[in-house]
Amino acid sequence: MGTLIQNLLQDLRFTFRQLGRAPAFFATAVLTLALGIGVNTAIFSIVDSLLLRPLPVASPQQIAELAQAQNHGPQFPLFSWPEYRAIRAQTQGSFSGIAMNATGLDGFATNGMQPQRILTSYVSGNFFSVLGLKPAAGRLFLPSEGEVLGSDPIIVLDYDFWMQQFNGDTSVVGRSATIDGHPLTIVGVAPKGFHGVQSFISVGAYMPLSQLVISGAPVATLNDWQNRGFQIYARLRPGATLAQADAELSVAARDMMRQQPEMEKNLTMEAFSEPSMRIVTGDPKTMYIMAALFLSLAGMVLLLACVNVANLVLVRATNREREMAIRTALGARRSRLLAQMVTESVTLALIGGAMGVALGIWSSSVLGHLDIHADLPVRLAFDFDWRIFLYSFSIALAAGIVVGVVPWVKMARSNVNTILHEGSRGIARGRHWFRDGLVAMQIAGSLVLLVVTGLFVRSLSAMQTMDLGFKPDHVLNLAADANQIGMTAAQARDLANNINARLHQIGGVEAVSNASQVPLGYLGNGGDTMIIDGAPAPTDPAAFGAGFNVISPEYFQVMGTDVVRGRAFTPSDDAHGRDVAIVSESTAKKYWPGQDAIGHTFRTGTDKNRKLEVVGIVRDAEFQLFGGAKTRPFFYLPYAQHFEGNTLMVFQLKTAGDPMALAQTAEKAIHSLAPELPLFEVQTMRQGIYTLNGLLYGVVSYAVGLRVHEIGLRMALGATRASVFGMIYRQSMVIVIIGLGIGMALALLAAKAAGSFVVVNVWDPLTYAVVGTALALAALAACYLPARRAMAVEPMTALRED
Repeated sequence: MGTLIQNLLQDLRFTFRQLGRAPAFFATAVLTLALGIGVNTAIFSIVDSLLLRPLPVASPQQIAELAQAQNHGPQFPLFSWPEYRAIRAQTQGSFSGIAMNATGLDGFATNGMQPQRILTSYVSGNFFSVLGLKPAAGRLFLPSEGEVLGSDPIIVLDYDFWMQQFNGDTSVVGRSATIDGHPLTIVGVAPKGFHGVQSFISVGAYMPLSQLVISGAPVATLNDWQNRGFQIYARLRPGATLAQADAELSVAARDMMRQQPEMEKNLTMEAFSEPSMRIVTGDPKTMYIMAALFLSLAGMVLLLACVNVANLVLVRATNREREMAIRTALGARRSRLLAQMVTESVTLALIGGAMGVALGIWSSSVLGHLDIHADLPVRLAFDFDWRIFLYSFSIALAAGIVVGVVPWVKMARSNVNTILHEGSRGIARGRHWFRDGLVAMQIAGSLVLLVVTGLFVRSLSAMQTMDLGFKPDHVLNLAADANQIGMTAAQARDLANNINARLHQIGGVEAVSNASQVPLGYLGNGGDTMIIDGAPAPTDPAAFGAGFNVISPEYFQVMGTDVVRGRAFTPSDDAHGRDVAIVSESTAKKYWPGQDAIGHTFRTGTDKNRKLEVVGIVRDAEFQLFGGAKTRPFFYLPYAQHFEGNTLMVFQLKTAGDPMALAQTAEKAIHSLAPELPLFEVQTMRQGIYTLNGLLYGVVSYAVGLRVHEIGLRMALGATRASVFGMIYRQSMVIVIIGLGIGMALALLAAKAAGSFVVVNVWDPLTYAVVGTALALAALAACYLPARRAMAVEPMTALRED
């Protein structure tokens, strides 16, 4: 052990002496590795925060989230209240407890303060006990609380919200507060560090499920089997597995289908580990696929950094090859030489790793403060913990070993006698398959990164120029929820009418509307089912799913969406007029093919007794960019006929000039009618929508530059400058073609994995052509200037350099 430590200290002293003699190499290698490790640290910290880090609850590995599928469709982690009760009653074997959660946005006030909009969580009474949480102050909910709608008007504050609003004052327990104008009593504070079950948003307060009635949701709707808006979390019993839980859930699903044959169609239910369902609302594998994609791309950056540094080390080793040969001839063991080289490279990697971790932490902090143009309590806190440290240290150590071993393998194959006889240029002679292979690997890796980056860049460009079906310019959005100040649906309707009239009076305003959602926004109606009158009853109701929006008459004028047939809504489409609707072009073609949809009627799954007559057809509009094509069925309803349950409104102003110039005036106009009404998402429609290869040149150029001696010899033996120039380019072309071929194959695989997250075709020929051509030209250009410099050297001067 003493000898090992002594050798290590000796190697470290030698390493620092060597690096001190080559400051340019030292700085380049460290910065290159720091970049690769920094990118990996930043990406891993995001993945760790969103997917890997367990919830701050007791035994988090026992927490599962349930998902269901109807008619062999995708897994969907949302259930109705009746479904929750049925599952809870029939799955007592594998689960020790089952809890339910629903998220809302409500207005919180206390002590006469102005209502402020917070994210709320409506939970079953056993929510905190199932998660094994203890209060920071006061108490949490009891399992018996929240079972009867309207009962238990109590509230538990989030720890951070408590600290921000009440400075940690424990006397707040027992104090009165209001949510959406309804009185409740603060009974406790949730534990520190727990911000709800979603890893990227922070809940401000928790209420029992029984208080959902204050959000304006009708009791009948809450008790509807198809009102699926709740997440179900369960704790596995010690020793129980997800497979055992799935078996119980299958039995429960069959029983629920027998009880509700019209509501539950080919129902299947499964339990998933909690992290896999944190973000997506569909296939639980989606987030892991996306995480693997970005980690792979980050790993590719690190691999390229390692290859670059290995090339630099290999090139630098050229000057030390004679030294190594002499030391070997004098009796030095190759294992000691390997240890010395690995010590040097690991030292480089650890220094680069330390810088990379600092860069990664800084990058994560920047990401955590990004403005995502959403008035939500988004929590992008990518804290540095032991997993990130272990990950960063491991990749730094691995990078150091790779960087040290790769050049040593090349040198170990060299013949000592040949090197001693030929001089210090031995490693630069002949064909350099090993180094050429590394360069080809760089080209392949660079191509993969550039193609994926190109697809994302092309997607961003396409988003700015694509036909959205509406015109986002010169439109100002102001969102408000009248329910947050305790208004009823009827009061909210009257307020909306008055606000529209007042906003019309502002100079520079051309049109005003209000809608329950805006295209590409995070606020939405979810969706509904269309039941077409005169058509056979659907065997799969999900196939007739559609999006919808509840709008005022001037909406299409404000949004610049063309009415292609029929008419837009008018003020006469009110509670006294006949029930009407407007559908998109794709909807009309799908449900009334070869017919004129005007005059036909349909009903919705949530209101089967109300016939809606189609009075207009409008262009398709993009409402959810990555959730499917804009040709998804979509319909519009007049706000005056559907104000119940639609107190959340987005007021929109079509302006002649800069819309933001009118923002303050519009806010004052609204507050003149409702002083306490919180306004959020005050932004233009345009703002609402838009929520490495330089090293390659250096390495290829340096590698060609090393061949000055060989070029001089060839020219001295009669080779012309043109033939030498052609030789270099032929050899370079082979490397480039091999690298591009391998890279193109890998890029196609990576692009396919990224297909769900881009809006252009993953096989987009323009991206591949531009990236491939640019990279090939860059690689060949890297050879041009060094070759020109090498050919400019006089043959005798080159031969005397040894």
